[in-house]
Amino acid sequence: MPSIANPPYLFTEIANNCNNFKELKIMGPFEIFFADTLISCLPNLKTLSLRCSSINREALIKILDGLKDLEVLNISHSYLVELSGWQPQKKVIVRELDEVILEKASRLKRFLTCMEHETCVMCQRTENDEGIVRWYKYEEGEWKVDEVSSLHL
Repeated sequence: MPSIANPPYLFTEIANNCNNFKELKIMGPFEIFFADTLISCLPNLKTLSLRCSSINREALIKILDGLKDLEVLNISHSYLVELSGWQPQKKVIVRELDEVILEKASRLKRFLTCMEHETCVMCQRTENDEGIVRWYKYEEGEWKVDEVSSLHL
């Protein structure tokens, strides 16, 4: 799914009509409201890919705490943002995963990451495009790629 304008509507429809829905790939900003909606509507999600996205650090922690059945999480080529304590309207890019996130993610079967913003082309593209990758600028079909084989089209 590209960025979703109305997560409650979409996730409620999925929850009501797709009993076996277990995997989701989202490309675009991942904020707290989105995480809360995902947790409340699709609590049995097993696989989530947020590759090439801007991810709010608090939203990531909510997912790790709230999706109890989550087995696979892909945040490759994404970057974490958190609000600056002294300037709440300013977002700060987090360059490394901290112990809190690593500890919470340790229960997963697979936690896929790549935060090599110095050397990885996809990480650089995500950051340059501010977490909303402009796929049309790059190789055709690049948006189909995923480190999770079941989500790789």
